[in-house]
Amino acid sequence: MIYRPARLIGTATGAAIATLALLLAALLMAFASPWAISAAKFLAFGTAFLLIALAAIFAYWTYACFTMSYALDEKGLSIRWGLIRQFIPLSRIERCVPGREARFPEIRGVNWWAYHVGRASVAGIGEALFYSSHHSPWELTYIVTSSRSYAISPENSVRFTTELQRLQRSQAAAAEETPRQGAEHPLVATYPFWLDRYGQALALIAVLANVALFGFIFAVYPGLADHLNLAFPPLGQTELRPKREVLQIPATALALLAVSLAAGLAVHRWERAASYLLLAGAILLQGLFLIAAAIAIT
Repeated sequence: MIYRPARLIGTATGAAIATLALLLAALLMAFASPWAISAAKFLAFGTAFLLIALAAIFAYWTYACFTMSYALDEKGLSIRWGLIRQFIPLSRIERCVPGREARFPEIRGVNWWAYHVGRASVAGIGEALFYSSHHSPWELTYIVTSSRSYAISPENSVRFTTELQRLQRSQAAAAEETPRQGAEHPLVATYPFWLDRYGQALALIAVLANVALFGFIFAVYPGLADHLNLAFPPLGQTELRPKREVLQIPATALALLAVSLAAGLAVHRWERAASYLLLAGAILLQGLFLIAAAIAIT
């Protein structure tokens, strides 16, 4: 049987935040599009892209809130949140504790009105994972196991607890093997790169270098001559081009960055050193393009 929390307020709040971020990004881009290329236009578009990324994050959290559920069957309790599924076998559940019997903790994680997902230390229970949309502690139900506890908020907590106890009694004499307690994540979330701080640092430096390259070009563009010598390396050649073609420098660097990041991520699972080499090469390429841009404008 599937039980669901009250999701209306939490989902509406998240959807409102995501929609507001998208609207602000759209307005900012529409307002800045007619501007001449300059540092102000770069900042405007950069802020718009950040707002779009923020909207995407809140959209996922909102989707996770809307689809959050607690499924009870003869094997155990399955908690679904977005792409994550937590499974607790019935045999591992020691007791259910109503929220009114525990002090309300400070939750570390995703928190907004009627939506709480994260971790907290609960007095008398210990460390707990929260997957709830409660307004008050009274709406919570704590599922306590020997290794970890979970805080959920089914709309009908009395019916949920009664059904859980019935299933536990009927399962007491069964010796059927059940899956182990733990979380199931999508393949993309378990990719080794997300735990590799050095690889993430190299990728971040490469991305920031490309952002700096775009910012540099946009900042100096208004003061450039109408035609520039874009020959690189400058070996005595003169190749005057319209100054708008200088924008091809960061655009080409961005394309190469995307290829390098994709290749680095692809080989990371099998050969970490090769991934580091590709990511370091991406940083070097961005530096070379920055030098080319500096030479072109001087």
